Amino acid sequence: MQRAAQTDVTAALDRACTALREQASPVTVQRRALLEAFLGRTDHPTVDTLHEDVGRALAGINRATVYRTLETLVELGLATRVAQSGAACRYDPCVERHHHLVCERCGTIEDLFDAEFDALRPPRSASGFAVRDFSVLFRGLCARCARRRSKAH
Repeated sequence: MQRAAQTDVTAALDRACTALREQASPVTVQRRALLEAFLGRTDHPTVDTLHEDVGRALAGINRATVYRTLETLVELGLATRVAQSGAACRYDPCVERHHHLVCERCGTIEDLFDAEFDALRPPRSASGFAVRDFSVLFRGLCARCARRRSKAH
């Protein structure tokens, strides 16, 4: 891990621990291990992925602890949920405005930072729906899956 990225993860870990304590949520060994495993990731892991990863280093961590901790981070604004129809919910530690590229074949999700999409204005809703935030999600094939597909044809 590069020094700048490591510093960012350390700062994010400090922010998360402070926010949890302010909510009277103790920063247990399990939660800290989960935060350390999650905050530097860019692969948008599922609860099961994180449970498996943290479980290798910390036997006995409960799947419900992973889920509750991630949902608490979302509530605190320290993570976002990337939901896809028909797929397990994925979590993203990057909370600055960005968008996603989703591979329909392998499920990879890539972050997309693009000022043009950031400038979009959400439509007005006749039902009175109040948009709080938005991100654009593009579906298609990642480069690896596109290459495999072209070789198969």
